[in-house]
Amino acid sequence: MLLGISGPASAETDYRPITPTMADRTVTLTGHDLSIDQLVDIARFGAKVRVADELRDGAAASFGLILQAQAEKVPVYLFNRLPGSGREQASLVGDPDSETFKAEIARRYAPPETPQLPAGFGEDIKDEEVGRAMLAVDLNNMRYLAASPAYVQGIADLLNHGVTPAVYWRGAIGEADFVPTGQTLRGLGLAYFKGRRMPAAEALSAAGLHPIQFAGADGNLVTTSALSAGFAALLVYDLRRFLGWHDLIWSMDLNAMNGSIGPLSLPVQSTRPFPWANFAARRVLEMLKGSYVFNGEYRIIQDPESLRATVWRAGSVWQSWARLRDTVLIQMNSTDHNPTIRPGFSPGDSWELATPQLLKYHVKGGRWSNGMGGYILSNSNWDPYPLVDDVEAFSIPLTNLMVAVVERVHRFEDSFFTVTDPKEVLKTHGQPGGASGVGGSGGGGGIIDALWQELKPLANPVAPDGVTADRGVGDLDAVPMLKLMRLRQAMGIAQDMLGQDMLNAAFWMDIRKLEDPARSFGPAPTSLWTTLRQLVPFQRQPSLGPAGTASGLATTPAALSDTPANLASSFLRSHAPDEFDAAIAVPMPGGEPVIPRAGLTRASR
Repeated sequence: MLLGISGPASAETDYRPITPTMADRTVTLTGHDLSIDQLVDIARFGAKVRVADELRDGAAASFGLILQAQAEKVPVYLFNRLPGSGREQASLVGDPDSETFKAEIARRYAPPETPQLPAGFGEDIKDEEVGRAMLAVDLNNMRYLAASPAYVQGIADLLNHGVTPAVYWRGAIGEADFVPTGQTLRGLGLAYFKGRRMPAAEALSAAGLHPIQFAGADGNLVTTSALSAGFAALLVYDLRRFLGWHDLIWSMDLNAMNGSIGPLSLPVQSTRPFPWANFAARRVLEMLKGSYVFNGEYRIIQDPESLRATVWRAGSVWQSWARLRDTVLIQMNSTDHNPTIRPGFSPGDSWELATPQLLKYHVKGGRWSNGMGGYILSNSNWDPYPLVDDVEAFSIPLTNLMVAVVERVHRFEDSFFTVTDPKEVLKTHGQPGGASGVGGSGGGGGIIDALWQELKPLANPVAPDGVTADRGVGDLDAVPMLKLMRLRQAMGIAQDMLGQDMLNAAFWMDIRKLEDPARSFGPAPTSLWTTLRQLVPFQRQPSLGPAGTASGLATTPAALSDTPANLASSFLRSHAPDEFDAAIAVPMPGGEPVIPRAGLTRASR
């Protein structure tokens, strides 16, 4: 399943709610080990969440430390100091139990006099799974934020009761997403419930929930990139499936071309030990095990470069995917909030913490923090790099791979490479014309070329600009959501291109089988080929005659319902590659990723 493209904000029917097939499953969030598969289970399939004690305790310790900082008169950005250009102006005075403190907190979190709407403009994101991914990451990150117990539990309640904030993603520079989680928890702004867009207060009520009362620094918990991180995690999951499809269809192409498997073999791969290219080669070799391409019949010594060099381009995309995966895992399991609140750190943990400058931000500990000290430091963690760079970088190797896909499809048009004339094969075996390959005889066709023209511009980066916001305090932009939307679009186009490649490969596998019925193709490509043929037959009449009747070619109800191109694209979206290649167990380089745990590294004294 690929993420959809949002429609107009005014059309409620355009909203894409999830199908909660995992609503009976619960994922425990600790703050440090949320996996991408777990995130997808929550966001896309409706798994419930449970907040682990260590996440609650971490948030409680930070919540206590920020109150203790107020008691010790330690300056804290966004809490007792104003934001942006007001950073040196005190905004909160008195101990946490003083009347002046209580009055300011009451004023700060009083219900607004006018209705509030989400920040941004244009359409809001129409995929419930994206909003749920944002909430899941936001909740997981609360392990490191000064969130009240009500705030932490409130996010869990939104997820478990199906309330999703409405999010406008355009019109922001992207230095933090400024997520509307807190707004929804207070019953302000707009939200979705059961596919309907409504005021957040109504959504909470319909779900059996109540607005929460903010305390302490709850109002400051908007400066995270949970939306970007959650969205990116969904893309990483879908890109993994895309790469699975590519490799499987690539194995079909090698069968279809009667191709050389020498470039994938151990002697070749071991002389160029790029781990992810070697991984891709081993995967496709395993898919082809048992195929006729390993037998001794005649085949040309060297395939077209676009097929022969696929292994290196596919390996590059796999490597880029792994890097993006690892970056997203760090982003989901750490904190990008400003300020950084770190209970338990002391001046002896690193030399810089004992300097007079940083001692200004040391909280000694006392009544409000249960005696625990720590540091509260202003930072730039909200800057969404390196995540944004890795998102944008993926499009380059993706495009370099897809040009090879386009070219190898066209090489089937030339008998110099195929050493076969498909029209003569069809004629010899009494098959009618009008075969259902990409072109009239199975090669090329205009659709994949047109899709290639759509994809190419998306490889170009969005150059970052400087801005002049709030007297220059904010002077950079990052636009992560724009870059994520572009990557989602590129992935969708590339998958449609794979659909054309699959149709062409299937046609040529039919030709190879007609040439010699004893030929085999390997279990995985054979499974995909035969399953596809149930939807798009080898011989298909694309249109009905004047009398409204087919001209005698084999048809199925599904085959008559749409064009082969649309049916192929739908097939790739409604199936998963592991339905066909589940038996292919080639370990990824590096094994399972290890998520670095935030905050455990301290310099020796």
